[in-house]
Amino acid sequence: MIQSMKRKSVIMNIIAVLLLIILSACGNNAGNSAGQDDKDQLKAAFITAQKVGDNGPVDMAYSGFQKGIEEFGIKGQLIEVEKGEYEESMRAMGQEGYDLVIALFPELLDAVKRVAPEFPNTKFVMILGQVDEPNVRSIFQNEQEGAFLAGVLAASMTSTNKIGFIGGNDNPQINRWLAGYQAGAQTVNPNVEVINSYVGDFEDPTKGKELALTQYKNGVDIIFQAAAKSGLGVLDAAKEVNKYVIGGSANQNEMVPGNVLGSAVEYYNNMIYDALKDLKEGNPIGGEVEYGGLKEERIDLVLAPDNLVSIPDDLKEKINDYRQKIINGEIEVPDKPIR
Repeated sequence: MIQSMKRKSVIMNIIAVLLLIILSACGNNAGNSAGQDDKDQLKAAFITAQKVGDNGPVDMAYSGFQKGIEEFGIKGQLIEVEKGEYEESMRAMGQEGYDLVIALFPELLDAVKRVAPEFPNTKFVMILGQVDEPNVRSIFQNEQEGAFLAGVLAASMTSTNKIGFIGGNDNPQINRWLAGYQAGAQTVNPNVEVINSYVGDFEDPTKGKELALTQYKNGVDIIFQAAAKSGLGVLDAAKEVNKYVIGGSANQNEMVPGNVLGSAVEYYNNMIYDALKDLKEGNPIGGEVEYGGLKEERIDLVLAPDNLVSIPDDLKEKINDYRQKIINGEIEVPDKPIR
């Protein structure tokens, strides 16, 4: 009996050892398989100098990135860079073999110009800047077209004939906003005065609010903001003094209910999603320059819902008429402001 039990014990030990060997082999195979999957998985980086969380253009762009990497099974990396880190961070993505690097906004333009030629196998998407390299897709917005409609709205709704504009920085992109806003306002109301200010930063809502309060105090009754996170201060100011504001880049109509007339929305999410789709499908990325406006549905003025603000029906029709004229090419909106 004892001998039989010993024999059974030995057999059980042998079986246990064999099971451990088998499980270990399976584990190694699973690791190798996962490693192979990781190696083959496409990788994309979203690099921004303006932080996520602005309830504006950066969040709009990042939402398109998130949707794309999830839908197409791409490994995604968000990189919020500080000044002085632009090239270093971008170069690291190239060295790590990333397939696509999305560089958001003009702050990163010089870095893309320097880094992209070093990594010809990495594709780059430069949002709001042009880089003449075969592996860079350059994308611009015709911001002035959406801003034109915002100008029509503001100049038609003002009761003081003084409307305001607050931009993040004095640069070509923000000045396209200002140019269209001025043109739209003057088209429908030649007597309107457009007061413009620049925050000097896209992430300073405190200063944005100070500038807005100053404009409101000086007789401006509607402000159009194109200042990213700094623009959140403009929205706060509108709420504080119960004046009107027009949101910029993202749909901000319900952020300050009753004070936002509408928002000039830029669909950065779509252009970034499309780039990720092209990466997944193996379509060419690089060497092209894209422009998007009303016709391409890359930008538009979205009016606040009727339950929040009262915008006359005839003004809505007027805005629609101007939208169609711009799409048809009957109106060419200037891209440089009146100084």
